[in-house]
Amino acid sequence: MRLLHLQKVTGIAGSERHLLDLLPGLAARGCEIRMVVLAAGQASRFLATARERGIPVETIPAGPDVNPAIVAALARRIQRFTPDLVHTHLIHADLHGALAAALVRVPTVSSFHGTHPFFERGPVRLAVGLALRRARRVIAISRWVREFLLARGLARPEQVDVVHYGIRAEGWRATRADRERARTALGIDPEECVVGAASRLVPHKGHDTLLRAAARLSDAVPLRVLVAGDGPLREPLQRLASELGLDKRVRFMGFLGDVRPLLHACDVFCMPTSAAFGEGFGLAALEAQAARLPVVASRTASLPEVVAHDETGLLVSPDSAEELAGALLVLARDPGLRARLGEAAARRATEAFGIEVMVNGTLAAYRRALGDRCGSATSSPA
Repeated sequence: MRLLHLQKVTGIAGSERHLLDLLPGLAARGCEIRMVVLAAGQASRFLATARERGIPVETIPAGPDVNPAIVAALARRIQRFTPDLVHTHLIHADLHGALAAALVRVPTVSSFHGTHPFFERGPVRLAVGLALRRARRVIAISRWVREFLLARGLARPEQVDVVHYGIRAEGWRATRADRERARTALGIDPEECVVGAASRLVPHKGHDTLLRAAARLSDAVPLRVLVAGDGPLREPLQRLASELGLDKRVRFMGFLGDVRPLLHACDVFCMPTSAAFGEGFGLAALEAQAARLPVVASRTASLPEVVAHDETGLLVSPDSAEELAGALLVLARDPGLRARLGEAAARRATEAFGIEVMVNGTLAAYRRALGDRCGSATSSPA
């Protein structure tokens, strides 16, 4: 089966990390893969990593909104590659890809990765609904996303498949030497409990709640907070940390191309997303669980699908610094509990969210889209 994937890329976030695992997984199952990137911002980071992983990738400069020149360029790429399906990701690819594929009469599948508030706007909602309704199948990355699509009439119930993100869990596990090396490099004392967070520093990701929770614990336990990621809120968050007296407890690490060393240094991972963000999946929480870390996350959107309360981590009310501080205090004081939750988290990352689970679910959606015309691409590897 020949598949052309399309996405606008400005850097490496959740959907890009997903593609970097999904596309090689599909290729390993016999699919012939191409990817076209609508490139903007820091797309070069993604392009370099994709090529390192053997993903054939081409680029088209991305423009704002719907650009007829992009549609024409895409149509030419589709005609040249002659795929069985065009698989689009995110709004720009959905709109441009649906138009281009319609021009050359190639069916589409769309993956829906998030529940951003702009989907509530009339023109956006109309355009996305038209693009998704043309798709043979729509892949929602969580049950939460499926409910969002159906509640807003963006897709038909019989059209939507839920396929969670997957992960190669074995690549995230740290040895004792990895942990010691990571903590030594960061100057962390052995008795300190380290809480990590990794995401874009943008509104509603809950970093302010994490800082206020850490301030509540400043005298209760030896706590260190490591914040990986960059974005428009970096300076305001650094100012807030100073105002809360956390200069010595919180370290802003900027963008990390590989978050594994950060996770190796941590005892707990935190994902305190606000309900307003509408977290589509929470891949960072899954990566942390694969690294044997208990996760404290907000009880909102898709996060309860990823983090099992009192099994692989703890769930707290969104935007509650008090509840978050309480959960962090429990884990900081109980290494045995951290170990139990972390081991269960690693098992669940492998069993429920492995790469093969994601690839199988995606291939099943393709079979439905093509009427079971997948041939050898659906067979299990030898």
